[in-house]
Amino acid sequence: MAVLRSKRQLAKTEYENAYTVLYNEVRRYMIAIPRRRQKWLCTEINKLINLAFRDIVEINDYYDVEKEKRNEHIKLKAHDAIKHIYDLEKPMMVWWNVQRFETRKMCRLVELINREIYLLNKINKYEERVDSFMILDWSAINNAKFLANMSQLHRYTHGKVASARMDYDDTSGALLISAVDDALYSVIQANKKIPTTRKEYERRRSHVSKAIMCLKEMERHLLSYFNLQEYSERVMTDWTMLLTQELKLLYAIQSSDKKRFGKLA
Repeated sequence: MAVLRSKRQLAKTEYENAYTVLYNEVRRYMIAIPRRRQKWLCTEINKLINLAFRDIVEINDYYDVEKEKRNEHIKLKAHDAIKHIYDLEKPMMVWWNVQRFETRKMCRLVELINREIYLLNKINKYEERVDSFMILDWSAINNAKFLANMSQLHRYTHGKVASARMDYDDTSGALLISAVDDALYSVIQANKKIPTTRKEYERRRSHVSKAIMCLKEMERHLLSYFNLQEYSERVMTDWTMLLTQELKLLYAIQSSDKKRFGKLA
């Protein structure tokens, strides 16, 4: 890395060079995604990586004769860049699930992300407090029925919307994708940690409730989309079965969680 070796300080371009590696790695994978799917999988990721890159470049390019203002600007831009990088978690979860991303590739990207956050924190000698960036744990998903079913429903929905007529992409299609993406991320967040305190239980319960709300919203959009796209009865049966099954599983999780964790202090 480009480092001032004498006192192990950050060189001016170290965090920018490190981010360039991450940026190019993400873009390399994005370009390989089929064009019809790029709208649903790449748009948010591209927006966030560009926003973070802009913030990182501005750390070096900003000029003010007053040192105090300059330092405050650097602190603000580092904070904004970290936020944009961490906000990549949800759209990356969507991308990884739809594309069945390999674990080793996920780990590589998260390693680059954590490295960049570390370097940005070092600029101002403080640590931005964020939760650890998650990857999709395929073993955990395969071993939990509600996660496995949600993963399948999510892929199925993306597949149908991506292969449908484009006339309704920005209306019914967008509503369906938004609801199923939020539901997937919520169940993954709910399963992030088995509760050992009341606060952790409330957090898990909130994520499960959010997933249920998203899926119930999805039911309404799905009926409209079905009529617009003129799907066969078989497609609608398969799609609604996955959705109905996931709701049943999440209601069961709510009930079992209350018995398991309801008395936590």
